[in-house]
Amino acid sequence: MNYTIYLTDGCNLNCKYCYEKNMHKNNEIPFEYIKGIVDDEINSKSQFSILTFYGGEPLLKKKLIYETDKYINAQKHSTKFLYNMTTNGTLIDDEFVSFFDDNKFISLSLSIDGTEKSHNENRKTLGTKDTFEVVKENAKKLISKSDIVVAVPVVSKSSACRIYENLIELLDIGFKRINFQFDFTADWEDEDLEIIKREFSKVAEKYIEAMREEKEFHLLQIDEKIRSYIDDSMDCNDDCSVGMRGANLGTDGNIYPCMQFMYDERYKIGDYKTGIDKKRQIKVHNELKREMDECKECDLKKRCNHTCSCLNKAYTGSPTTTSPFTCEIERMMISVADEIGEKLYKEKSPVFIQKFYNMNYNSIERDILKKGGNPYGTKESK
Repeated sequence: MNYTIYLTDGCNLNCKYCYEKNMHKNNEIPFEYIKGIVDDEINSKSQFSILTFYGGEPLLKKKLIYETDKYINAQKHSTKFLYNMTTNGTLIDDEFVSFFDDNKFISLSLSIDGTEKSHNENRKTLGTKDTFEVVKENAKKLISKSDIVVAVPVVSKSSACRIYENLIELLDIGFKRINFQFDFTADWEDEDLEIIKREFSKVAEKYIEAMREEKEFHLLQIDEKIRSYIDDSMDCNDDCSVGMRGANLGTDGNIYPCMQFMYDERYKIGDYKTGIDKKRQIKVHNELKREMDECKECDLKKRCNHTCSCLNKAYTGSPTTTSPFTCEIERMMISVADEIGEKLYKEKSPVFIQKFYNMNYNSIERDILKKGGNPYGTKESK
């Protein structure tokens, strides 16, 4: 089992589009709770386990991260523990950079929206100070150590017209992996979708240019859709396991299937003392992982992330109801990906062929995805 651990529900920022504001309390997870799930993974003789440090802002509780690593290293076990984290990037210091460099991180997702304008209009401190410069410099420190750092820019209504501009800024900073998210607190309209489509047409041109120039460049949504076209057996919905391959440990010591269901007793599937209740786990999974009737006959359903209960609940309030916005964005991404794929395949682009047809390329990432982890970090914006 892979665990997302809520080290704290508190945060040092006041982002306009944050979906966790109602949870921003000063709750901190006791180390005893983390120790409980680590012991369970070891006693279960799991081959490997991914621990994702999350929040709130996890780096408010750096000591808990270091304590967890120290405890794992002190035990005799065969389980391979891998680390992941999502952070706003403001609290990264030299000690953490060294820790990141020395340890088994498979991914570190950093929330940065692109240009200074796009970032600062939404991501300020609790004291309303801008954060772009400090996040940018901290990002460079991490990128200098590893290229597994993922930029997670949130597209808001105000920044939708700057998607391409934000992409270029992130590439200039040094990111090679980018995972665009959309503000699901926004009231998206048809004209916004037209703007997004125009921007992603330019993004597609940049993607093709990078492949032609043999540069490493990963866009999560585009890469996923290209793979789903090439591999008929792939189902994009399998990435969302809703508590079956991964689960979330809250500051209350209870285990929940995913982030949109945190602290809701109806969706509790276990706790740090007794582990996961298998019957409860299956029941909750079956309740949340359902497809709408109107999606069942869609030709694109295997290539569309329409059964992600977290995103569905965020957009519509119902874990089993897909929003029209999600439908339109997924169709757009598929169209953009197919255009990219067809052009580069016809050109026999060496980097493209290597990336999507050589099964050994990014074999670690593929293995993690196959086992239920996500090397690109969370799919939800913070």
